[in-house]
Order: sequence, then C-alpha cells, then structure tokens
Amino acid sequence: MISSMKNAFSVSGKNILITGGTQGLGKGMADAFLEVGANVGFTGRDKEKAAKVIEEMNAKYPGCTARYYQVDHRKQADCQRSVDSFMKDFGKIDTLINNAGAGRGGPAIDFIDNDFADWHYTLELDLTAVFMMSTMAAKYMKDTGGGSIINITSNAGFVVNKPQKIVAYATAKAGANHMTKMLAHEWAPYKIRVNAIAPGYFESDLTPPELADLMKLWIEYTPTGRQGLPIELGALAVYLASDSSEQMTGAILCIDGGYSLAN
Repeated sequence: MISSMKNAFSVSGKNILITGGTQGLGKGMADAFLEVGANVGFTGRDKEKAAKVIEEMNAKYPGCTARYYQVDHRKQADCQRSVDSFMKDFGKIDTLINNAGAGRGGPAIDFIDNDFADWHYTLELDLTAVFMMSTMAAKYMKDTGGGSIINITSNAGFVVNKPQKIVAYATAKAGANHMTKMLAHEWAPYKIRVNAIAPGYFESDLTPPELADLMKLWIEYTPTGRQGLPIELGALAVYLASDSSEQMTGAILCIDGGYSLAN
C-alpha cells in the first residue's frame, strides 16, 4: 500500500516470472523490468535463443539478475518445474506474467480437416497453460504474502478483428479475460491480484514480412495511427506489478490505440 508518490511505481528488487520471454512482447517486458531493477526469470522452448537474450540483457544492464527456464507450456510437468525452479532461485514470486501463446488461424469450417489439432493446440497454450501457471504460482504466493498475476490476452478477446480468421485464438483470449476476473475474486483473500493486459497490434520480431500489407490495414483501423511499442506494454506491466496498483484486481486493460472502439 503506497502512502507517497515517491517510488510509488518502483519494482526494484521484485522477482518477476515471464512466460514466453525469448522473443516478441515477452522479451520486451523482460527488458523493461530489468531496466528498472527487477529480477527476471523467463521461459521459452529455444535454449540458444534464450542464451542470446541473457547475453544481451547482461550487456545492457550490468549486474542484473536474469534466469531462463526451458518450458513447453502445454506440458504440466514443464510448467511446474519452471515455477519450482524460479522459487528455488529467487525465494519468492512477486509477479507472474502469462505471456506465452500462439495463434493458429484459418477458416473455422476447415478445422475439421486436421481433426481440430489447431484448435486444441491454441486452447492448450493460450488458455489451459495460463490457468496451470497461475494456479502453480498462486500456491506459492498464498504462502508468501500474496503477489500479482498479469495475463497478456488480446483485444481479440472482445472484438472481431478483421479480416483475419482467428476463432481459436480469439476464443482462448476471451476465456483468459474471464478467467482473470474469476481468479481475481477467488484469490483476493490471499492478497493475490489478477489482472489482464489486452494488447492490439504491436511492433514485434514475430510479425512475418508477408503480413506487411495486413499491418497497413490494421494501422488504418487504429485511431492513433500506429502500432504499439513493446516498451509501452512493458510500462503497463510494471504498473500492475508495482504497489501503486494494489487496489486494482480483475481489470482487463486494453492497450490497442483505440482499435477496439470502432471494430
């Protein structure tokens, strides 16, 4: 609970676990937290990519504490091992950021053609894994005085993005948005806050070049006239991890440049 604006947004020394931190927005958030003095652990499947991230972060922030955990978030054992390892390394989880995810799109009517494998893959990674990681972290948070859980969802959880067909991804994100509210209510007595950030279109190294024309269209639909920047998402995550947001739980914070206002 803050009593002064001095250091109200500080997360210096806090322990932050970020899923999917080897690239994209997860890497951007890891960078943001390390810049302001937090300790960061991040997960991912690619060990070589993770090693490059650690090397980059150590060069940018000498003396920082960054750890990597190899995880396939569709596997319960991997999820549990990452949370247990983080606790062993840091002693406490102050904030969990559920960022890992993927979207397999295409016309819904065609999902039957591969026995709904794309549907199951997307729901496992974007919804079930979020629930598993949240409950595993909450078990520890309950015993250590609470914490903050931040789910990275999407504006696709409450509007129909166009023209792409992403029913599995959008359904998973809508479920994660409502899960956020359910867990926030259930875990409030344990001083565990659960909030979500719902981004729109952001600059990312994960955006393939072949989507350049679509990106121009998405920006045209965005009132601010541009994509979001990873540091802007990082700033919002830092706020939700800081003591200044202690009275905020169950919130879904949309950061999409106004895209969802007219779509």
